[in-house]
Amino acid sequence: MEVRDKLYDLTNDIDNIGLYDPEKRRKEELELKIEYHTKLAREEGIEKGLKNGSNNEKKTIAKAMLSKNMEIPIISEITGLSENQIMMLN
Repeated sequence: MEVRDKLYDLTNDIDNIGLYDPEKRRKEELELKIEYHTKLAREEGIEKGLKNGSNNEKKTIAKAMLSKNMEIPIISEITGLSENQIMMLN
């Protein structure tokens, strides 16, 4: 009885009304989820961009080496590109 009465008093206390708003809480949770997934997507995009940039740089170097008539196996060893990738650059 005592707990029920206390809960009733707290529920009807003007200072406590609106402290817990389930709709507001759902919106806050949704905003947090969106923020989290946006951060993950941004990090993934940065990582992918760095990888693509690195790969493009390797191809540029390999092209320069090909123009100097360097052997494909040596270019592959230095750049880390496969021999097939290097041959496709011609």
